[in-house]
Amino acid sequence: MQTYLDCLRIDRGLGRRLKVGASLLTGFGALFISGCAQVSSVAPGTPIADVIRKFGRPVVSCEQADGSRRMVWTEQPQGETAFALVVGADKRVGSPEQLLDDNHFSILNNGEVWTAEKIRCQFGPPANVTATGFGQSKQWIWGYRYMQPANFAAMMYIYMGRDGHTMTRYESLPDPDRNEEVMGGRG
Repeated sequence: MQTYLDCLRIDRGLGRRLKVGASLLTGFGALFISGCAQVSSVAPGTPIADVIRKFGRPVVSCEQADGSRRMVWTEQPQGETAFALVVGADKRVGSPEQLLDDNHFSILNNGEVWTAEKIRCQFGPPANVTATGFGQSKQWIWGYRYMQPANFAAMMYIYMGRDGHTMTRYESLPDPDRNEEVMGGRG
């Protein structure tokens, strides 16, 4: 009885082409699997140089008032997670913090003035920036894609006023790109 591999050996050229294709798929598979590791898996106390070597440079790095540095890695614009690590003077990281969830977004309600730079340092860059309205009613809106409980795809919209520099309000709505039935069949 011939096996599948025996059949492939009949045409040596085909066999070589399939081997190359299989090697490429194996390589992509390894990249995909290694890509699954996230900053969320970093152990507190890890040297920041090791984190950067494994995950690349953060998209945001902000000096904090206490001299530490807050670094953000994000999957925006298409992903729903972003993680922050705080790096101390000893160049070691604290515990990873998931930034894009309802609990973390509630910090926007703490009574502070939220500037564009402060929001960027807190959550990373938004998935998108849009404008709505005209003249005096124009608002810049930063949209952050994230998941709510029960895997409900949502967008946190942070309204940045006419000048785009200071938050005026925020609200969470269904992600229009991922909730077609809720948003009226877009697509």
